[in-house]
Amino acid sequence: MIGRLKTYAKLGTALLFTAAMSVSQQAFAEQVTITYSDWQLAQEGWGKSLRTAIGEFEAKNPGIKVVTEPVQLGQRDVRFTTAIRAGRGPDVFALDANPVRQYISEGWVLGLSRFAEAQDSAFFDDFYDTSLAPVTVDGTVYGVPMNTVAMGLVYNRKKFEAAGLSGPATSWAEFSAHADALTDAGAGQWATTLVLAPAGFDLRVPSIFHSFGASFLTSDWSASALDTPEMKAAFTYVVDLIKSGAVPPGVTQVDANGARRLLANGQIAMTIGTTWTIPEVSTMNPNLDGWNVLRIAALPTDGGRKISPHTTLYQKSLFINANTKHPEAAWALVNFLTERAQMERWFDDNNMLSSRRSVNETYGPIQESPFASVVSQEIQHGTFLPLIPEWPRILDTFRQNLQDAVTGTKTADQALADAHRETNAILKASGN
Repeated sequence: MIGRLKTYAKLGTALLFTAAMSVSQQAFAEQVTITYSDWQLAQEGWGKSLRTAIGEFEAKNPGIKVVTEPVQLGQRDVRFTTAIRAGRGPDVFALDANPVRQYISEGWVLGLSRFAEAQDSAFFDDFYDTSLAPVTVDGTVYGVPMNTVAMGLVYNRKKFEAAGLSGPATSWAEFSAHADALTDAGAGQWATTLVLAPAGFDLRVPSIFHSFGASFLTSDWSASALDTPEMKAAFTYVVDLIKSGAVPPGVTQVDANGARRLLANGQIAMTIGTTWTIPEVSTMNPNLDGWNVLRIAALPTDGGRKISPHTTLYQKSLFINANTKHPEAAWALVNFLTERAQMERWFDDNNMLSSRRSVNETYGPIQESPFASVVSQEIQHGTFLPLIPEWPRILDTFRQNLQDAVTGTKTADQALADAHRETNAILKASGN
């Protein structure tokens, strides 16, 4: 499997585990204080769940005190990287997939293979190969995946029924036909919206391009792949869909939260989202009865073909700061927060899927959920966006050119050609 760690001999594993436990027991003979930083600590629901779990951890590990440090997502990397470069920073922290490779290449995080193998030679076998890929370099795992989800189509089944539609589209051509049936601009109802503002664009709009079989970069991430027929077809489709009137005015300013609000208020019938969309939309408008009215389906594909990958993945993983003075205590916390029981808690409390296959495939509430059961199946058909330092600039360049095509500043062909040229220029300037 991707990133599979070589297995120690049974005797060597036992000796290493015994040594690690000896160090751990000695270290925890006196109170050890470590810090844990996570943007979700700043969120009401997630923050409560995490603090409850940490309280349980402290009760089971009386020699370890955990200080929580909430951080706003938009400030996270600046705060973390500034502190780590200065020899400080939280002992344990959470990252999504996008910046992970930079943290690894800069030496800001510890390799965790030695901790995991000392505990259990098969420790990582329960994790999706896909989820291990972003956190693994040269056979060493640097982070433990915690939550993995795929993007899908969140739709209002009552609006579909009212329009005489039996269910969501399986092809983008059918999606366009559904969009016509679901749009009544005079009544303030549109079929869908796209997230073209920066916040949330990365997970949602790229999923459409993946579902056409298109890629942003070549397989080795060294050059632009924006000149392929698949990308041209997807780019043209997105621009034409927006210009068709199937989306509300002002789409270029819509971010992820704005799309959820349009769905909550009944102004659109569907949008790209995932498991977390359901509780967030339901909270925005309790009168919608979102848990009963909303559903999730796999995204349509070009021609309804079996295309894999055909969606984008989001992942949160836990890492240990290379500056930590208490690596054993930090590992104990990482291990606890990614255990099966805690991953079940993340679903029960926050409708968030696990990075462990066994949890998603056997935990009853996940299997019984009309939302989670669909998204968990889609994980195997998802992919992460390119894991290179240049990617944020490339994505922003692509997004700006897409906006130019939508607003008519450029033709779709011109905008895509410019995005292709500018992407190659960014990669060339970086030495790729």
